Amino acid sequence: MKKIIIPFALIAALFTASSCEDFLTKSPESSLSPDSYFSSAAELELWANKFYNDILPTAGELAELSADDNGSSSSLTAIQKGTRTPSSKSWSAGTWKPLRNINFLLENNKCSDLVTKQMYDGVAYFFRAWFYFEKVRQYGDIPWYDHVIESSDTEDLNKPRDPRGYVMLKVMQDLDKAYELLPAKWATDPVYHVSKDAALALKSRAALFEGTFRKYHAGTEFVPVDEQTFEGITISSEWFLRQAVDAAGKMLGTRQLYTGNTLQLSAVDANASYREYFILESAETSETILSRRYSVDVMVRHGIQFDYKNQRRSASLEFTNHYLQRNGQPIQARTGYETLSYYDLFQNRDPRMSQTLQGPDFVMADFDETSEATPKPHLKEQLSWERTFNGFRVIKYISDTSHETATTSTTDFPLIRYPEVLLNYAEAKAELGELTQDDITKTIDVIRARVAMQPMTMPTMADGFLLQYYKKVKEDAPQLAALLEVRRERTVELFCEGFRQWDLLRWGEGAKLTPKATGGFHGIYIAGSEVGTDIDLDKDGKADLYIYRGTKGNSQAPATNQIQLGSGYSLSEGDHGYLTYWAAEDYEWNEGRDYLWPIPADQRTLTGFALSQNPGWDDGLSE
Repeated sequence: MKKIIIPFALIAALFTASSCEDFLTKSPESSLSPDSYFSSAAELELWANKFYNDILPTAGELAELSADDNGSSSSLTAIQKGTRTPSSKSWSAGTWKPLRNINFLLENNKCSDLVTKQMYDGVAYFFRAWFYFEKVRQYGDIPWYDHVIESSDTEDLNKPRDPRGYVMLKVMQDLDKAYELLPAKWATDPVYHVSKDAALALKSRAALFEGTFRKYHAGTEFVPVDEQTFEGITISSEWFLRQAVDAAGKMLGTRQLYTGNTLQLSAVDANASYREYFILESAETSETILSRRYSVDVMVRHGIQFDYKNQRRSASLEFTNHYLQRNGQPIQARTGYETLSYYDLFQNRDPRMSQTLQGPDFVMADFDETSEATPKPHLKEQLSWERTFNGFRVIKYISDTSHETATTSTTDFPLIRYPEVLLNYAEAKAELGELTQDDITKTIDVIRARVAMQPMTMPTMADGFLLQYYKKVKEDAPQLAALLEVRRERTVELFCEGFRQWDLLRWGEGAKLTPKATGGFHGIYIAGSEVGTDIDLDKDGKADLYIYRGTKGNSQAPATNQIQLGSGYSLSEGDHGYLTYWAAEDYEWNEGRDYLWPIPADQRTLTGFALSQNPGWDDGLSE
């Protein structure tokens, strides 16, 4: 039976105010005296459990972040539509509450057992770093608070924003403290608790983000000056990249990737462990560094499979073009790759492609009624337009059909896993111009080995598709070809894990988040001769899809797979081309504004305009 970290309900009831000031100053001492609390491991655990629930993202939140250039769904996010505004953004409803809880523990932890005291201080430092990293990613400069603020502390409550570089330096320092104080492994449920490895992994993530954001936005209003000195430490894009290398480097070779194949999910590949990893009921404990736990026993479930089905979560053609062929060559090296059919597109590709997207030989997981560990014989499943809008259905996280209704999924959800750390290391080294073949062997090749993919040889010539796709990379970069290949690997391996939006923002490629950048989300290729006729997508002799204009003719395809052009759908070349959705969306990315979210207008007013507005955002306020 799976257990779960239970929220400390009493504490949740203590915070009901709606402004940043109220959340930072609301006093829990009225119910829990700091003189008598935090004296035992049990009390510290109850308080710290709130951090996991209040700060870590849920499966649903990460799923929403999966709407980007790699794919979308039947609805677009605010960043894709350009509907973010200072008035629509708010810091109410608990945005700052977790920070006060963290600082309150650090100020009042008086446990007499030094090991226990330090362990929970480490937990607090870890979550304060996570909290502030998330804030910097969204807002840039942000006020730094490392202590509990009382209602009379008007100077603190009305302080201006601290520079992002200073705040990210404090994030690095907090993670160093967390690494020092946290256990290497908790005695029980280690994969659901933050640890030394979690601190290193988060540091590599945060440092890579800040290092590359500063590099690709240097000289803009977002990063006017790269090199700055705070507390005697000179930070820069290079400084952060070296922090990422150091943190991730400590973990190289210390963990293994999951290679189980108990569900036998593929009739084509002998091992579908990549796909299986993401539908495990209980988190795997070597590849997984930190996981969210879900369980039917305590009615804590998520709805990612339900959401993917009902929103028809689909990948983009541009994403599929990142997958190499099985021989290690890019798909662009295959003659006529632009017009490959759905069936041909999946042939002889990186095995992760058919373990991430529904290919011609897809089988649905089907568990025995008496044991979820015993799979039934699988049946091939037809591609359904109830689950995709362009033919590239996402199957990552998709378990058996019992998980398809609202909030019924009980598969654990990984928040930090080892491959990300390996990719963080490789990317940081490539950005520094210091990536070696040995580095590739210890990182990229470890990831590829799980699916028996060709190892990577240090490239000497930049791939044309990648060079054209990632236009902000300077062609005189010291390791341009290698850097682009690392980005390819990151795109493929970490698909739909909540990274892509942030990757595009830090690389200066934010425009790719909007449908207008590519003319909509492109799907499978449809030849002109296929319009108005039944199409056998998977070559099994049955009609799978019928696309028509005007009056519908006779078709043997399922009713859900009979698509009328003009009803939200189009073909990229008019009478043929890629099946396209969202082609009519016309929001154009604002390069001088959209890389950061606006500071909420109400908070600017509450602080007497001490909080400045981010570049390009007009909130109608005079200061």
